[in-house]
Amino acid sequence: MATQRGAGTGRDGRRGPRTPVDIEAVVGGRTPRAGRVADLSVLGCLVKTEAALASGAVLDVTLGLPDGPLRVKGRVAEASRDGEARAGETSFVAGIEFLALAAADEGRLRAFLEAESKRRRIARTPPA
Repeated sequence: MATQRGAGTGRDGRRGPRTPVDIEAVVGGRTPRAGRVADLSVLGCLVKTEAALASGAVLDVTLGLPDGPLRVKGRVAEASRDGEARAGETSFVAGIEFLALAAADEGRLRAFLEAESKRRRIARTPPA
């Protein structure tokens, strides 16, 4: 379990910066549910699902990273109805805190986050 918890928190109460992403996820235990990850860090993620997740629940989380699935245990820190859902659509969001992340998986996740941040910076940079 290589992930270290930071001593300080950001202005929104999070302990680490999150990167906006749009990747597939599967969350759950006995009843896995498909979802989309909206933001991600080495400490956790925000997942959008069609079914509510219970606050405090400990779940298996599989993230669809480009180099293959990353599996981690997570705890639902917060869960609510998705306020950004389209009219007539019911969806939910859940903030998931990663509980254990092996050193190799943390390295993969950090590499993905760095590449994604770089890609987003380049996409926002106007041509010279």
